[in-house]
Amino acid sequence: MQGEVQPKPPRSPAVATRKFRILIVDDDRDSVDLLAEWLTMGGYEVTHARDGQEALRRIQTDRPDLVLLDLLIPPPDGMQVMRTIKRDRLLSTIPVVVMTVKRDVKSKVECLKSGADDFIVKPFHFDELDAVLRSSLKKRYLYTSLERANQQLRDANERLLKLTVTDERTNLLNDRYLRRRLSEEFKRAQRYGTPLSVAMLDLDHFKQVNDKYGHDCGDQVLREFAKLLTENARTTDIVGRYGGEEFLIVLPNTDGIRAAIVAERIRKAADEHIYKYKEFLVRLTVSAGVASSPANTQVRDENDLLKAADQALYRAKQVSRNRVIVDRASMPPDVLEGDLSSIFKASYEDNLGRDRDRDES
Repeated sequence: MQGEVQPKPPRSPAVATRKFRILIVDDDRDSVDLLAEWLTMGGYEVTHARDGQEALRRIQTDRPDLVLLDLLIPPPDGMQVMRTIKRDRLLSTIPVVVMTVKRDVKSKVECLKSGADDFIVKPFHFDELDAVLRSSLKKRYLYTSLERANQQLRDANERLLKLTVTDERTNLLNDRYLRRRLSEEFKRAQRYGTPLSVAMLDLDHFKQVNDKYGHDCGDQVLREFAKLLTENARTTDIVGRYGGEEFLIVLPNTDGIRAAIVAERIRKAADEHIYKYKEFLVRLTVSAGVASSPANTQVRDENDLLKAADQALYRAKQVSRNRVIVDRASMPPDVLEGDLSSIFKASYEDNLGRDRDRDES
């Protein structure tokens, strides 16, 4: 109704410290025009909603810094609008200043319990409204500043965490975090009686790449191989750089045969990949050693598992490189005499033994 606010606002109210956005929710056009004129003079951005539905729609889309809310509006009424705002996690921090003709304490208490940040009774003076708005907006500004600072802190913590667990050259997990994850997975496998395998991979003749093309080329090869590694590993596998040109894959709930399938897929992808550095085309193969628990009964902890995989990798390097060898003790006894290369095209320690027997004969 007319006359609910001071009819002649001050000519120059104090200018807001920044361009705050205020949504006026009121169905009295004269009051809204008067308020909007005064707030605009004060440096605020002003929008207007005539009923509860329009108010909620504008709050969702415009995200004002403050809502100046009349309680007696077409449905949903002001009280329902306020409760809806305060129940929404993303909107609840927007201050709501209630405008009402009700002067009784009960009405004020009800508004405050419903989430109102402040309460002003019509008719009011513009100086009074200015003080209420500035107080609520100051709280809003401090809250949003704190939120920004907290977000910056969370971002910084995430970057710091990433630095502590990832390798800077490849963005894979680093060796320290890999060992921690392996220890966790080993304990989990022992507890639940599930298989656990590791595959240790080493780029063949990597030193020659550094010597011939330089360390920048070597770094690019490491980065590209890391990408190739993650693309060919499974989503459940834990992949990281173990050190130098060595990489490690931890394969939870995976026996030696299935781990060899993954390692062979990586070996084949590496064999077919061409690294492009400046005008050079570089080809590089990879060798892998696989070990699995509990198939290998000599494995008592994660260090034993790593040692078995490392020994298998060493034998792969000795034989011819560019192959996958599975630790003999990690293979099921019933398949040791069978040739499984047609299934997943991997080399086994068993095959190595047969080659050695044939050479000796």
